[in-house]
Amino acid sequence: MVFAGFSTDTLVSLPPELFSEVIPNITLPSELKVTLHIFYRLSRQRATPRRLCWDDLAQDRILRRSLRSISKLRPFEDLLAEGLEAAVRRRTLLHLAVPTDGRINNWYLVNTTANRAWAEQIAAAQVFLTPVHEVLERPSLLRLYEQNIGLVTPMLIDELREAEERYPRAWIEDAMREAVRANARSWRYVRRVLERWAADGRNDAPDQAGRPIDIDKYTSGQFGGLFRRGSDDSDLE
Repeated sequence: MVFAGFSTDTLVSLPPELFSEVIPNITLPSELKVTLHIFYRLSRQRATPRRLCWDDLAQDRILRRSLRSISKLRPFEDLLAEGLEAAVRRRTLLHLAVPTDGRINNWYLVNTTANRAWAEQIAAAQVFLTPVHEVLERPSLLRLYEQNIGLVTPMLIDELREAEERYPRAWIEDAMREAVRANARSWRYVRRVLERWAADGRNDAPDQAGRPIDIDKYTSGQFGGLFRRGSDDSDLE
């Protein structure tokens, strides 16, 4: 497709740091496209603070077409989550979760001094926004996932809740540690570890979930090959 040219001389106003400090260090196509698109969308807003939620981005046809050009095999939602996670980790964006009408809205803001102050003030007052690690009944589980595995999407929050009901809390935390140890940072991998433990057992039974796991059993034993292969999703089908 050949670009026909711009229809106007009006330019989108963007902070200079985006070009001098952020973009030169981006290597992930999804992060670059998501970052630029969010800055474009926010530049057209007049509300304060300017922000976008997951649903806004997931329903954006232009962003969908842009990310699909990266890969037609990967789901759009995966590419979107990947790009958002990278931007949040780089601290280009701020990520907050909003409990609203029994569901969670994930909001994204540009990481500015004013936005940080606003988010901290509102979160402290518990009026509108709640930091993402405070959404679940046990906050450390969600925080542990975001710090070690990746971005928590609305769909994933539901799966984490289901996992909390199905497995001992310590199992979930240990499964996340296994994913990090195996360099397989995905919920699919964590879930498969939990399913294997539930089917085949592990050293600590549910009523003894506080005992540490025997790491060597799962890295050099029957399933050692799976763990050594890392994040190859084909192992998890």
